[in-house]
Amino acid sequence: MKDAGFPLQKAYFSLLTGLVYGDIELGFYSVKAPDDAQKPYVIIGPWIGRPDNSKYTFGQNGEIILDVVTEFFGNDWSRQPAAEITDLITERLLPEPTSTILDVNGFDVVLTLIGPVQDIDLTTERGTLVRKLITVTHSLNQL
Repeated sequence: MKDAGFPLQKAYFSLLTGLVYGDIELGFYSVKAPDDAQKPYVIIGPWIGRPDNSKYTFGQNGEIILDVVTEFFGNDWSRQPAAEITDLITERLLPEPTSTILDVNGFDVVLTLIGPVQDIDLTTERGTLVRKLITVTHSLNQL
């Protein structure tokens, strides 16, 4: 049985790289963004998978968290940009309810579910970080 974590992250990068919000191309980072990363950006979290083998297949079920990070300076801030970026990501990831557009090398993506989504607002010395965590659940079978 193979671990789907690295191929799944590569598939996310391939699918989402080049996504533009307004006139800014979003940055995508694996697990952690560098300190000087330009916001907004998205952190693609690690795959947290569990075996789901059958008599005939090696399978995995699990989640990956996409962390949309935006920043506002001063007292004015909004959740709208993070929500709109989330919409761009989820529309690309799951354009139709039954589609499985993510191409994971060595695995068949049997199911993709989006949700739950969580808002996090953090006050900093410079302003406010507004984050939106998107939990994506996958069911995969090894090819």
